[in-house]
Amino acid sequence: MRIRFFYLLLLSACNLRTTYERPPVDISRNWRFEQQPFEAYANVAWWEQFQDPILNDLISIALQNNQNLQVAIARVLQYYDQYRVVAGNLYPQISAEGSIDRLKLSEDVAYQPLTPAIPPTPLLPGFPGSPATPRFNWLYQLYLKFSYEIDFWGKVRNQTAAAWADYQAQVDAERNVVVALVSNVASSYIRLKQLDNQLLISKLTLESRNNSWDIANKRFDAGLISQLDVKQAESDAEAAAVQVTNYERLIPQQEDLISVLLGRPSGPIPRGVLLSDMKLPPAIPAGLPSDLLENRPDILQAEQNMISANAQIGVARAAFFPAFNLTGFGGKKSTSTDNFFNQSASIWDYNLDALQPLFRGGALIYQLKEDEAILREAIHNYQQTILTALQEVNDALIGHQKAQEKLEIQTRQVAALQEYLKLASLRYFNGQNDYLTVLNAENTLFQAQLEEANTEADVFTTLVDLYKALGQGWQVGSGYCIPCSEDMNTCNLETVHKPEDMNPCN
Repeated sequence: MRIRFFYLLLLSACNLRTTYERPPVDISRNWRFEQQPFEAYANVAWWEQFQDPILNDLISIALQNNQNLQVAIARVLQYYDQYRVVAGNLYPQISAEGSIDRLKLSEDVAYQPLTPAIPPTPLLPGFPGSPATPRFNWLYQLYLKFSYEIDFWGKVRNQTAAAWADYQAQVDAERNVVVALVSNVASSYIRLKQLDNQLLISKLTLESRNNSWDIANKRFDAGLISQLDVKQAESDAEAAAVQVTNYERLIPQQEDLISVLLGRPSGPIPRGVLLSDMKLPPAIPAGLPSDLLENRPDILQAEQNMISANAQIGVARAAFFPAFNLTGFGGKKSTSTDNFFNQSASIWDYNLDALQPLFRGGALIYQLKEDEAILREAIHNYQQTILTALQEVNDALIGHQKAQEKLEIQTRQVAALQEYLKLASLRYFNGQNDYLTVLNAENTLFQAQLEEANTEADVFTTLVDLYKALGQGWQVGSGYCIPCSEDMNTCNLETVHKPEDMNPCN
């Protein structure tokens, strides 16, 4: 009858948690550009489209060695272990306990006076009229203890669900670190190429201006020009030298930045193809289906935080109701090893406890209110994360498209300025205009070439920003598996983990 009661109690267990439903978010379909297919852009190793093997190697090194990523991996493992600790409460807790005690009884206990109810026993020497109770004893004990909290109100199940959601949130947080790492390596490498290009432009300009300065000195010696033209040519050359020095400073600093991303001491970074030889995809998507944004790890993390907060409300509600605990023990207890394993030395006990909180000074009520406020915070954070994602995608789309348009314009401008400088130089040597016209043409061309190199890099960095905003292609790592369901029976290969700490992949 008692066993049936316990089974009935378990079968009738309920869950006080509100059923989780994803909050509605208005994701507008009205983008700034017309819809185009996205399939070509939802790839994993998107950076391979640039066709730069050095960039591929740098990203691979960063994924293995970056310290921030290693911190994120360790945090994921930490939260997985925390989940397993909480999930252990779903099962009975069993422990073994053994002891050997040596007891010394007081004389009042060991040698109490005889009473008519106690039959006479042999007297001990030196203690007339006392029973033969040894004052010194051995006590041998060996127990198996168990305890089990009957999860009638779903408290333990909700704690486990919350811990699982917290773990999944950390997995998504790690993926977000991968997003930032890969995009930062790619953008920094592209900027390094940009600085290389600008340094080359500055050196060529310096060489050209040194030649102009040399020609100006010769023309001044020949009495063809004034010293004013010579000083203008000198100033022009020194300005180019300043730019060379500036880029020679920026390039090592950029290499140091990339070295930190790679998780190694500062040092030179190898170069691959020229920036102008890097490839772009045939077309860039201009529209965005709503399900594409659901791949962003920050959105997935925000949703897992909502799931965890919702489960914690179930825990807080269960605290208002009785807690049922089934406990017991069984084993052996004897004062002699001779009969320790006999049936006469066997002991056992089991009981069901119920604890109903009656007065906690309002603590339970305000704990529930706190958890409800945390859930509201998580919902608003989720909605804000989506709004931010939409903004970033729109900004990246606009930035990439306008960078391409700007590069086309600047390419034509540089070509026109090169022709303008050529004509101005010819007219100067023919005495048809002063050196100031040539100087203005050189300065304008120099700045336009530097800006063209910057915009050329912007075309690629805005594409990196687009992939980052889309959240696509970020299931990358070292090929280790993580638990992908609460039953731990399956794994996936979506992130970086130590294989010895996780279940084998199927």
